[in-house]
Amino acid sequence: MATRVGPLTARASTPSPGSGATTRRRRRRFHDRKGWLATVLGLGIVIAFIAPFAYMVLSAFKTPRDNIAVPPKLLFEPTLMNFQEVIQNEALIRFLGNSLIVATAATAVALLFAVPAAYGLVRLRIRWRHGIAFLFLALQLLPPIAVVFPYFDIADSLGIYDTFLILVVTYTLWNVAWGIWLIRGFIEAVPADLEECAMVDGASRLGAMLRITLPLAAPGLTAAAVLLFIGAWNEFTLAFFLTSRDARTYPTSIGFFLTHSGVEWGPMFVTAFIGTIPIVVVAFLVRRYFIRSLSFGAVKG
Repeated sequence: MATRVGPLTARASTPSPGSGATTRRRRRRFHDRKGWLATVLGLGIVIAFIAPFAYMVLSAFKTPRDNIAVPPKLLFEPTLMNFQEVIQNEALIRFLGNSLIVATAATAVALLFAVPAAYGLVRLRIRWRHGIAFLFLALQLLPPIAVVFPYFDIADSLGIYDTFLILVVTYTLWNVAWGIWLIRGFIEAVPADLEECAMVDGASRLGAMLRITLPLAAPGLTAAAVLLFIGAWNEFTLAFFLTSRDARTYPTSIGFFLTHSGVEWGPMFVTAFIGTIPIVVVAFLVRRYFIRSLSFGAVKG
């Protein structure tokens, strides 16, 4: 038996002409609100990260009286006396050179070991290779203070305390594990088929790695090198306990401004500001490769 549909029922089941437009407007307003919320949240995060650095830069140009003013002064007469005091300190300049030497050497040696190790974990059929990779990542959870005293005893026994050698060795041991984890992902993004084609044409496994994989993974390797360099440059604990004068690095010099008469805020802020310059320069020089590495391997063709 057929059911008769009346005019009221038909009108109720038929959507009104403006309902689709209303839904689209609501969705558009919802997405607009999400966009504004994301923008505000992003600006808040950026300001939270930049504010301490901006405060440090401003305080580097303040007089001792302005640096201890409460509340902090945002409008003041700048001075260069703090910069003159730090630049004229030969020990600080020497420590800056020490940090440059140690961080560069530790990064280069760490990459020398981390690249083939990461390649082996990706391309070779090694048992439990994923577990080994996670073990390298877990090693980063170990705080430096937990191993600094064994390192101190070893360095003192071998007569290499307060030398570049002990710092390069300890930084390398620390950076190799982190470098393997970083580089492993970039090598995985390079298709293995390219290496197989090269080996079919007569290339060895080593030749395929050097001529195919590493050039294609160059942006990722550059990003890994920058991160390892920053880690070695900023390291404080090992350098503080394993050096005393000759091989002391720049981050440990911050403690020089904690005197019996108080904290010398101006020179301390200048020292911290100068310490950030090499990192900014390195990041600026390799920014193109670093940006490419952020999306490296996202799309495979």
